[in-house]
Amino acid sequence: MSRLPRGTAPRSSFVIVALLSLRALAGEPDCSAITRGNVVACALGGSALLAAELGSSRAAEGRVEAARPFLPSNPVVTGSLGTRNGGGSRATNWSVTLAQELEIAGQSGLRVDTAHGELEAQRHQVAVVRADVAEQVWLAYFEALAARERAALAARIERASRAVSLTVQGMAAQGLASSLEAAVADAAAVRASKTRLEAERDRGAGELRLRSVLGAPVTAEVAGTLEPLRVSAEAGAARPERLALEALERASARRVELLRRSRAPNPTLSLFAQNDGFDEKVFGVGLGIPIPLPQPVGRTRAGEIAEAAGLEARLRAELEQVSRRIDSEQALARVTWDTSVQARALYSPERLESARAGLTAIAEQLAAARIPVREALVSQQALVELLQAEVEARHELCVASVRLVRATGGSLEGGAL
Repeated sequence: MSRLPRGTAPRSSFVIVALLSLRALAGEPDCSAITRGNVVACALGGSALLAAELGSSRAAEGRVEAARPFLPSNPVVTGSLGTRNGGGSRATNWSVTLAQELEIAGQSGLRVDTAHGELEAQRHQVAVVRADVAEQVWLAYFEALAARERAALAARIERASRAVSLTVQGMAAQGLASSLEAAVADAAAVRASKTRLEAERDRGAGELRLRSVLGAPVTAEVAGTLEPLRVSAEAGAARPERLALEALERASARRVELLRRSRAPNPTLSLFAQNDGFDEKVFGVGLGIPIPLPQPVGRTRAGEIAEAAGLEARLRAELEQVSRRIDSEQALARVTWDTSVQARALYSPERLESARAGLTAIAEQLAAARIPVREALVSQQALVELLQAEVEARHELCVASVRLVRATGGSLEGGAL
């Protein structure tokens, strides 16, 4: 959640590279083949953003450790040694003082509570990054699968279009069709070939993007089917974005209280022993109390308190804004899921099989003179659009499932999806 200071980028890059090089030794999944079961694990294992957030978590743990000491400062031992000469006599003076500053307003406990609150917020932020990485990799995975199915469908459409074009050209040669109809059929075949080339290009680009996100080798195969994630009817856990801001708000409130209590002067208790010029031993106890002076002569921490209170108010406003956004995302995700389910249901297996069979049979129907050329071309386009829309409906349903699981606070990790 905190930005890295300047000069730490090379060191952070080295740490990230080292973490990635130890993936196999740490027992992380084999990403040489990308499947539904390992796609998220591979993405999390190779995420530089997640590695950075884990570094921030270690920094927050360090702040907790730094806040643990009970005493505000270490004790101070002061000593002095001197001699006195006068009247023909000589004496040695020495003194030893042990002083310890004390906090009497409960600052130590608040300091620890504040650090723990920041650590809790950072752990929720790690969960946010994990969810974001999982969401993005699922979307990239489904896009790659959809591109593969588009390419396969485009190849089928190209074969059917070529068959129709050859049939119409043969009919035109025999005087059974006009040259215009032959040209239109040929144009449809060319368009189908161009669509197939574009689909193959998009398939390769989609798989490359997925491999890049995962850090997988370029030879890694992408396996799986274009089926949505399992969506539970029950509400998921609270979104980590909200939990992180709530933890930060609590930590900010404790910091304001800590600054207010720190205005109480810290007394310094001291024990001393000394030997004066008459060789007399003196032991005693001292107490030092700072004198608070008004701002701006002295330090009353008024500026720090005002700053912390302003940050607390900002966090409250951000929490309200995030809560509204999460509620809107959940409502939109549910509506999108419901409509996507209804759209997917339009394409029944029987309807799809009929469309595929009809696309293949158009050339045969033309050759048998059962349908006119113009009707065949129109029918072919309608069947092509239906088959293409079915692939898009399945892809949109997969995307809607990812959005819904993410919006409702469900987990996008694990093999049960």
